[in-house]
Amino acid sequence: MQLLTVFEQWKLQDNNEQKYKARMNEFLKKRCCNHNINLFCMFICQASKKEAVEIATLETVTNCLPFVEKNKAQKE
Repeated sequence: MQLLTVFEQWKLQDNNEQKYKARMNEFLKKRCCNHNINLFCMFICQASKKEAVEIATLETVTNCLPFVEKNKAQKE
């Protein structure tokens, strides 16, 4: 819970959501369509040396998140 609280504060600081929007296409090219997960991966990457896109891709595959927009509609 503490990490999510820090994440929520981080999103509002230094225009981090706007920074994500500028990089959003990098995530979408790797078929990572969950913007909340992608933004969280950017947050995590500040403390890690891995790239946010790589982490978002791994989380999408590992946790069976919708991989593309079409899959979201099928699951609902």
